[in-house]
Amino acid sequence: MRQNRSRGPKWQNCFRCGKELPPGSLTYVTQIKIFAGFDGVLLEPEGGVDRQLKQLLKQVEQSNPEDLEKEVYQEFNLMLCKSCRDRLVEEINHPWGSPGRFIH
Repeated sequence: MRQNRSRGPKWQNCFRCGKELPPGSLTYVTQIKIFAGFDGVLLEPEGGVDRQLKQLLKQVEQSNPEDLEKEVYQEFNLMLCKSCRDRLVEEINHPWGSPGRFIH
């Protein structure tokens, strides 16, 4: 028998499998931060630094600021059920164990 969802705490769904996660059930929050890395190496661009800076400034001026921000940093909070949490942890701990190791 399904509970009435129109009142009370909000039901959620597992991000990966879509399983319904009723209020009070076991859930896992996965926080993912994706940001641009820098290894400390700067390569000399073809055509010189001045030319590359002019090209970059032109690209920035013509770009959407939100898209530029996403190129540098994005953050996601995903709700997972126990089964999907376990699978994610297994894939992280054994990344080369199977092809297609990332969650789609």
